[in-house]
Amino acid sequence: MKLPGIGGTTIERAEWRGAAAIAAIVVALSALPYLFGWFLRPADFMGHLYNADDPNVHLAWMRQAAEGHWLFTDRFTSEPQQPQFTHLLFLALGKLAGLAGGSYRALIVVYHLARLLCGWLLLVAVYVLVAYIYKDKQTRRLALWMVALSSGLGWLLTLLRGPGDYSCDYVSGPGLVMPEAITFLSLLIFPLFVASLLLIVALYLLLLRAFDTGRLLPAVGAGVMGLLLGHIHSYDILPVYATIAVYLMVLGISRRALPYREIGLAAVVVALSLPAPAYQYFVFQTNPIFQQKALTPTLSPSLDRYLLTYGLVALMAVVGALGLRRTPNRHGGLLVVWAVVTLAMTYAPVSFQRKMIEGVHIPLAILAAAGWAALGQRWRLRPALWLPLLVLLTVPSNVAFTGQCLRRLITNNLEGVQSLLPMYYLDADQRAALDWLATHGRPEDVVLGAPPDTCYLPPYSGVRTYVSHWAETIDPDRKRRELLTFLDAGTPDEWRQRFLREAQIRYVYHGPVERAIGTYDPAQAPFLRPVVSRETVALYEFVPDSAGGPLPEAGR
Repeated sequence: MKLPGIGGTTIERAEWRGAAAIAAIVVALSALPYLFGWFLRPADFMGHLYNADDPNVHLAWMRQAAEGHWLFTDRFTSEPQQPQFTHLLFLALGKLAGLAGGSYRALIVVYHLARLLCGWLLLVAVYVLVAYIYKDKQTRRLALWMVALSSGLGWLLTLLRGPGDYSCDYVSGPGLVMPEAITFLSLLIFPLFVASLLLIVALYLLLLRAFDTGRLLPAVGAGVMGLLLGHIHSYDILPVYATIAVYLMVLGISRRALPYREIGLAAVVVALSLPAPAYQYFVFQTNPIFQQKALTPTLSPSLDRYLLTYGLVALMAVVGALGLRRTPNRHGGLLVVWAVVTLAMTYAPVSFQRKMIEGVHIPLAILAAAGWAALGQRWRLRPALWLPLLVLLTVPSNVAFTGQCLRRLITNNLEGVQSLLPMYYLDADQRAALDWLATHGRPEDVVLGAPPDTCYLPPYSGVRTYVSHWAETIDPDRKRRELLTFLDAGTPDEWRQRFLREAQIRYVYHGPVERAIGTYDPAQAPFLRPVVSRETVALYEFVPDSAGGPLPEAGR
């Protein structure tokens, strides 16, 4: 197999097989922690390795698609909604899972198969992009390993914090990881991120091909990639547009003339992809539920946090960028613009700053590989030494993060549950309540309960929840306070009945977490009819009486 390269160079069949094998090895490594989690408790494992709140959102969209919907609502909140939101990736995956029955197990299997497939395609696409820019095969191979496995200096925090604290930070504050920031974390956790990265890499590759050939077809292909990207991870399209604009300026400065052909081709890309962010903006303006979700602040940390996140990768990327003039390459400048502009966009005056970091690791890792290869050749080091050395120097943070995930599997995310994040295993009692709701519940039914368990209700049972997610639930702080009031034994039953009626809650879920945060026993309430009663979990249906009037103050 031969693919376009530099000045007539190609990717030979053996080189192609090697790149495909490396991609397969890395993807297989990303599956091992999940096999470990399944091995610990096969029947109880819910299929998550890191905080399950975000994957459950994805799975809830997939469930709606499996049910036959094409537009989605937010089932992690109780407010009335019109279905307007769409997500092409999870729409397609949900339709596929629907062919297998649409159960939670079918959803999670399709979800991870998509993660593995998109991860392999991403790494192969990265290799093609590197081969398009760099002629040297050793640089290409090292760049692939770097993109797949490298990370920054977060592992040092593990050592500095001492024994017992195994947290490994990327980008943000203690304990908060942004998987978008590091390619391996995206490969390990979310198909959403690897699919988005795949589209970004494909877009830039097709754009460069259009610039070099002057042909319209690659530009159309790049525009289609942007259209899909905007409907899958709309935040990413903004740094892409900014990168293209700045790169056109760089081309104009280097040529001392306006690059009219490239501007026209880039305009095709923007014109074809623009409907996606335009529709997202329309939904943002017209749907108050979507608007409040989008305005949940995810702000960037200080620049030193980003430098810590990328560490040696960032340092060697500077070396690689400085060496572009001496290294045979085509469009190596795009890598610099891609990295710098994307990082700069994470400080744009918007609420979702941090989310735009996605993809910046790829150009940094490629440039780092080129810089390291250049130093190895200058110092006349044997490739067998310097090729793996950089990978070994930059992989520890990913190892530390994976170790942290394995430890949380063993403890069933005890640390996260204390912050009302979902556990990774649900026992037979918990699943009995979810199974009953999956059979008897309706999409419009609202369930009251604490987030660790109720976060699983929208994807598993297809019902709505009153409070279950820190970002998807509208006004979560107020609703958590109301949940605490409901679970307080000193609260009058009149308040509870009026609250359940006014919030249009049909079911009350009561499990270990609810008992831990409140002393109220729903089994004693005549207006709550038990529909599931197990040793540790009970599910009640609200049977309202005729009481009405304003909601009284809760007694303490």
